[in-house]
Amino acid sequence: MQTFDLFVPIKSVRKSDESLAAVTIIDEGVAIMTQIIEDKSVAIRTNDDFGYLVIDDVVVPQERDELHRHVMRDTFFYENSFEWNKVWHPLSGMSLLTGPKSYGETGKPGPAYPTGTSYDLFFASVERHRDVITDFLGIDKESLKYVLAAYLYRAGWALPWHEDIGEGAEYRGAFSYYLHKEWRGNWGGELMILNDERLHEPGENTIDLAFSQGTGLYPPSHVAGGIGTFIAPKPNRLVVMRPKVLHAINTVSPLAGENMRLALAGFYL
Repeated sequence: MQTFDLFVPIKSVRKSDESLAAVTIIDEGVAIMTQIIEDKSVAIRTNDDFGYLVIDDVVVPQERDELHRHVMRDTFFYENSFEWNKVWHPLSGMSLLTGPKSYGETGKPGPAYPTGTSYDLFFASVERHRDVITDFLGIDKESLKYVLAAYLYRAGWALPWHEDIGEGAEYRGAFSYYLHKEWRGNWGGELMILNDERLHEPGENTIDLAFSQGTGLYPPSHVAGGIGTFIAPKPNRLVVMRPKVLHAINTVSPLAGENMRLALAGFYL
């Protein structure tokens, strides 16, 4: 059974690096930007309407296997073990996550790159796409910094609709890199995105609404339009989202069995 790989039409493609070899038009409004990394062609997809960037085959296979082994040996704890993060509704399950790791001076606890661990394989692989990512997010490439943790979702767990809000300052973007070795199309866990929908009127607190409304949505925003897209958690895929993108993680299906959705996810600061 193959993993679904669904994208809506792409509004624009940015070209920010001399190593970008070509832009291939595959349908009206749809394009794939091709970047050459170590003699390998890497497909990069962007969508301005939904505010996402997708890069496949981010880490070379041997390094990805080592990264996977290392992450699975890391220490995980339950989200909400110490304090309730209300973006997780009590009925939506939760996640298991590790302590934070940083790229650049983030001011967050935990080690920063180079960490001297296999997490550096991820940091170094993403570094090859620095120009594309910073151009997409509108960030100066010399000031790029982000923090990440590994997240595990088992069958029955999900993350309700929300938009990311930083502590004391707004995030400059978010990302997820899918590290599980296999993911089938009927296992759920898709990243879902709504276009031009917002959680709240100005001044409302979206985190509080996650409990009071059950879904985290300010009614009736999710039914006013109700049209969005999803991105399958294809192994070795990196998804970058701009700030204030309304998104959710679909429930991992019982069909996944003991297979868990594993992602390195975090925020650009």
